[in-house]
Amino acid sequence: KNLRNVLVLGLGLITTIASAQWSADSRTRIDNTDSDNRTATQRLTVGADWGGIHVSADLSYDVMNGTTTQSVYEAYASTDLMGYATMTIGRQDLSFGSGALLSGNDWGMERYTEDGISLNMNLSGWDINAGTLNGIDQDQNYINIGGSVVGANINVLMMNNGDASASGYDLNYTMGKFSLNASMNSDYEDDEMTSYGLSYDVMDNLSASYTMMNYDGAFDMANTAMSGGWDNGVLGYQAAGTDVTAMGISYDYGDINLGYTMYTATAADGSETESTAMMLGYNLNDNASIGIARLGDSDNERTWITISIRP
Repeated sequence: KNLRNVLVLGLGLITTIASAQWSADSRTRIDNTDSDNRTATQRLTVGADWGGIHVSADLSYDVMNGTTTQSVYEAYASTDLMGYATMTIGRQDLSFGSGALLSGNDWGMERYTEDGISLNMNLSGWDINAGTLNGIDQDQNYINIGGSVVGANINVLMMNNGDASASGYDLNYTMGKFSLNASMNSDYEDDEMTSYGLSYDVMDNLSASYTMMNYDGAFDMANTAMSGGWDNGVLGYQAAGTDVTAMGISYDYGDINLGYTMYTATAADGSETESTAMMLGYNLNDNASIGIARLGDSDNERTWITISIRP
């Protein structure tokens, strides 16, 4: 009888594992800041889906000293509410709009997730997401609305943290080969970050872009990729009064894509700092891709190698 129970439980476990949709993502980060003491860390993310249930975990390995750490990345359950909306409960990676107020962290080793309840629905072409942050805390919540009006894509994000509030407004409009975008953000301390950009399709598969960004006050939000700067593979927040210009080109040729962006940050005292981001990606097949990126400035440089496997 005991053997039968063990066999039944084993068969059930094998069936459950086999029925899941699996995915994997491997990212290796090499820190070149100190040429005499480079560091390398690898992060492997494995995820599984069973219908409305999703679980994923991170395994990080320090190549230099051989230590490993494990953590739960996402764990949530979703259910349909009579065809009108979807409710999700658990730990989620949330990212809305430009990502200046709330975003995940695909590149860096430290994950940014939120525990709470979220509700998603679509009303007349508008995607509406609303939920709680930091668990089921009614004082910490958000609502995001995104959609299109006369060819322009609009996204509005509102966040509350007690009596403090933050907001982000993003606009993108494409006209022929030109694309215009604007982003206006205010954090919990009423500091502001605004950006305006223009991109142009030079020819098939090749585009160029120019962006201007301004900081009015010490704009900062904790749970975003920008909060970690180059450690997370992005430029990051700048000091109050800083103006940033970014000029970039991107080339997409079938399974190969290239990107180069040069940033110039001008501080309030007039001093300038230049940094660059260079990326190369290749799709091995429909389910796997590999990429390499070199990020930062001469004093703070990182190299990233990524391998992604999708179901």
